[in-house]
Amino acid sequence: MKTLGKLLIYAGILGFVYAAVMSFTIYSGLDRGAVPAASFFFILIGVCFHFPSLLEESPGRLSTMRIIVFAVIMVFVLIYVKIGWNAGSFEEFTIDKTWVYILGLAFGGKAMQKFAEQKDDDK
Repeated sequence: MKTLGKLLIYAGILGFVYAAVMSFTIYSGLDRGAVPAASFFFILIGVCFHFPSLLEESPGRLSTMRIIVFAVIMVFVLIYVKIGWNAGSFEEFTIDKTWVYILGLAFGGKAMQKFAEQKDDDK
C-alpha cells in the first residue's frame, strides 16, 4: 500500500507541475482548475495510503470519525483549490458563505472524535 501511496503522491505532484506549466500557455484556464484539484486529491489519497496511521484510532483499527472528517476537509480544500487556481484577485476567490458550515462540521467532528477517544481511554 505504501508503494501505491507514493505513486499517487508523485502523480499529484506531476499534475501540479503540468497545471503550472499550462497556466503560462494559451491554454491557461481551459480546465478551470480541475487538474490542480484532481492533483491535490491524488496527493491526499496517496498520503492516506502511505501513512495509514493518519486514519487509525489505534494500530490496525481505522477510525470512522477520522475518515469522515478527512473526507469533509478534502471536499472543502478541493473546491477552494479549483476556485483559487484561476482567481485573478482575492475578490474572485470567494465561495458561498454557507460553506463555512462544512468547515464547522469538520472541526466539530474532530472535537467530537477527540472527546470520544478520551472517554474510551478513561475506561
